[in-house]
Amino acid sequence: MNTVKPVFFILVAVISCFGQTYPRWFLDPGDLSCGPVAAGFSVPYFHASSSDSVAFADACANLSRLHYTKITGGEAFWTTEAGVYWMGNNFTEEVDSAYLRDAISHAKKLDSCTTDQMTILLIGQSGCDIPDSARALTDCPEAQPGWVEDIPQTDGFIYAEGVAPQYFYESSSWETAEKRALFNLARSVKLSMEALQKMNGVSGQEIRNEEISVALNDVQVVHRWMDSANGLYYVLLKMPAVPSGGGDSSAPK
Repeated sequence: MNTVKPVFFILVAVISCFGQTYPRWFLDPGDLSCGPVAAGFSVPYFHASSSDSVAFADACANLSRLHYTKITGGEAFWTTEAGVYWMGNNFTEEVDSAYLRDAISHAKKLDSCTTDQMTILLIGQSGCDIPDSARALTDCPEAQPGWVEDIPQTDGFIYAEGVAPQYFYESSSWETAEKRALFNLARSVKLSMEALQKMNGVSGQEIRNEEISVALNDVQVVHRWMDSANGLYYVLLKMPAVPSGGGDSSAPK
């Protein structure tokens, strides 16, 4: 006598975004109005809970970095008549470790989205409610936003932009663009330049060292945009022109 064994299927609902489709809160986090927020990334693991855990930890680190980062180091450039050549850099970051511990313990997952390449997770304060309009999936616009070429200039804030190429992991592109924007923000806050001029009768050369030692406070990611035609990723940051000096040392709860 043949018996037929039952086969069970488990259906799992996963909020997914494909191609250049992202939640509105990811593309325009500056439109959110419920306190400090940050996005974290993870490669998509087989178990969604693993992806969320890694992305949550990354978001906490990013939240801490936006709250307070002291950037120290320098960059060297060699300028000739043929152009400007980057000679390397040596930057170090110092964050508020107590704030990071509090974020890991108390920050709340507000929303997440999974693509074929990464999981994006948003964290913030426990009382923050993300409106449905911000959760809605939307295509990254093909047209270049105005802020890419014309960085905003508004009273009370300093803006900076970072750009990164397309890496194998998309999350690496977004994270690199945000980190470069942070360095550019530090450069715009305080920049000391030492130049060694070398001239002869025909051509001129300049070796320029840019030294930075500055603390950034209360930084906010305003916009993100992907230039799919050229494989470039852009992130726009802003910071109060008069920083709070570190503000409340406790993370969102």
